[in-house]
Amino acid sequence: MGERGPIGQPDNVRALRGNPGGRTAPTRVTAAPGIPAPPDWLDEEALAEWDRIVPDLDRLGVLALVDRAALSTYCAAWSVWVRAERLLQEDDLVAERRAGNGPAKNPAWQIWREAATTASALAKELFITPSSRLRSVKPEGDDGNEGDDILD
Repeated sequence: MGERGPIGQPDNVRALRGNPGGRTAPTRVTAAPGIPAPPDWLDEEALAEWDRIVPDLDRLGVLALVDRAALSTYCAAWSVWVRAERLLQEDDLVAERRAGNGPAKNPAWQIWREAATTASALAKELFITPSSRLRSVKPEGDDGNEGDDILD
C-alpha cells in the first residue's frame, strides 16, 4: 500500500513558507549522483530509450548508480509496449477464439496494458513525467539553469 495523505511539500517550498507548525523537516535519503551503465541484455528498442532519456535525467541531476534496475525495467517495459503496439497496429483489435465461440479481445491488449502500466509507474519514479518533475526538488547547489531547455 502506498503512503497515505497528501504529498509532502518539497524542501524548497517548505523553506520559503517557513515552519509555522514547528514540525521537524524530514531527513531525505540521497544517493551519490552517477550514470549507471546499461545492462547488456537490453534489446535494441530498450537501449534506444535508455540512450534517449539518460542524458536528460543526468542533466536534471536525478540519476544515481543505484537507479540501474529501475531504469532497466522501465526501458524493457517500454520495449515490450512498443512491440505490443506494433502488433495491435498490424492485426485486428479483436481475434477469433480457438473454440470458435465468436470474437474476443486481441491477446496483445493484455501485454500492451501491463507494459504500459509498468512503464508509467517507473516513469513517475524516474522523473520522466511532467507531473513528477513538478513535485520534485532540485538538488542542492543547482543554479537552476541546467535542464531548463530539456523540453525544447
